[in-house]
Amino acid sequence: MPSSPTAARRRRRRANKNKMNPGGIDGAASLCPPHPGFVYGLCFLCGAKEEEDAAEEVAAEGPAPEKKSIPRASHLGTLPRARKLTLVLDLDHTLLNSTELNDLSPIEQGHGLTRRARDDPGKGLFRLDLDPNRMLTKLRPFVRGFLEQASAMFEMYVYTLGDQDYAAAAAKLLDPDGAYFGGRIVSSDESTRPDRKSLDVIPGADPVSVVILDDSDYVWPDHQDNLILMDRYLYFASACRNLGYGSTLSLAELRRDEREHDGSLAVVLEVLKRIHHGFFVDDGRRSDVREVIRAVRREVLRGCTVAFSRVIPLEVRAQDHHMWKLAEQLGAVCAADVDATVTHVVAQDPSTEKARWARGNNKFLVNPNWIKAAGFRWCRPNEQEYTFIVTGLSRSSPESGGRAAKRPVPTPKRHLYLLLEDWESGYSIRKLDVDDFDNTDGGDSAIGRPSASLSRPSLAWRPCTTGST
Repeated sequence: MPSSPTAARRRRRRANKNKMNPGGIDGAASLCPPHPGFVYGLCFLCGAKEEEDAAEEVAAEGPAPEKKSIPRASHLGTLPRARKLTLVLDLDHTLLNSTELNDLSPIEQGHGLTRRARDDPGKGLFRLDLDPNRMLTKLRPFVRGFLEQASAMFEMYVYTLGDQDYAAAAAKLLDPDGAYFGGRIVSSDESTRPDRKSLDVIPGADPVSVVILDDSDYVWPDHQDNLILMDRYLYFASACRNLGYGSTLSLAELRRDEREHDGSLAVVLEVLKRIHHGFFVDDGRRSDVREVIRAVRREVLRGCTVAFSRVIPLEVRAQDHHMWKLAEQLGAVCAADVDATVTHVVAQDPSTEKARWARGNNKFLVNPNWIKAAGFRWCRPNEQEYTFIVTGLSRSSPESGGRAAKRPVPTPKRHLYLLLEDWESGYSIRKLDVDDFDNTDGGDSAIGRPSASLSRPSLAWRPCTTGST
């Protein structure tokens, strides 16, 4: 087999070095590379310079893989004339969710999501056969309607830390005709920093006119003020596991999904409309979209004064905690202690002194998810959905006149779910009413009573040989 030009150049260079180093070890050049070590920048066996060796290795490996050229963002003067801004969109857990076919959970497989799964456009499910990975991708509800309406206000880019092949395939599912993104797709192969994102990879992108939509804030360390944090789309169990929600069932396991009309994408579309309107108000434009984002965000909890109870660790300075900062970004005033000005007590435990003060003074008592929901939905959530159930008494809201109503609060039903395995019939889940086990008559345990017998299976599955059950 003929030798390559690179190998021939190496041999000539080694021969010249041996002539210049007659005292060298006989036959050393034939042993290098690899070089056993360097002293003062020279190989102690053949005398080659260290930097020349590095250059030879690069040449031997050939040119680096060519990076895809990212289209230049429209000129800062062009987009405003079209009343458009730039929108950078994350893929995974923002617009869609993907999983490898061999990573589907037993429950998901029981629902028909198997390795033989095929495209189901009606459900937004698509198979991606990317060498070497075989994947199943679920589009987030309302994603195509979102892209259609957003494209009238923004020039849009996709930016993912996945590789080029995955980025292109996923973007093709979202935009089959290339009407929304065109070639404006950025992957990890083009990104300038590992595991991080930056606008410097988009030629011509100016932070004063860029809005970013992503489910992860830490990947944008230099552009936090441009970021709208998205509620994560966790359709598959692998996403729950990988992101630290191991005890949470995925939407696929629950056989549920977000609703199109009021799901996360529908909510964030309204936020984008408010930001777009704020930038182009009165047919003019603001100088910096980041100012508009801050102003719109501050309206979410304006008028609320928040005190925290067992949310911020004692060893942490309260003003430095992320929940305190988020509340202030949303326009709330944060108080170190409770007083008459406090409207909300955010507590982890409803039995703390501050929580009891809130109930006694007719203030809202909510759990920390109330603030998190406000951050994702950019509106003040209904406090009743984030309150604590206090047995025995229920209070009226502050808007109801200030009098607490003494009426019993119904105790929610308690259920126990048993996973049963049978060699012939497969798996089944049985739902039991825990109250049937309560011994209320003072006799023996109620477990053996007929009323505690197993119900009909609420869910059952068997190993499947086809793509659906």
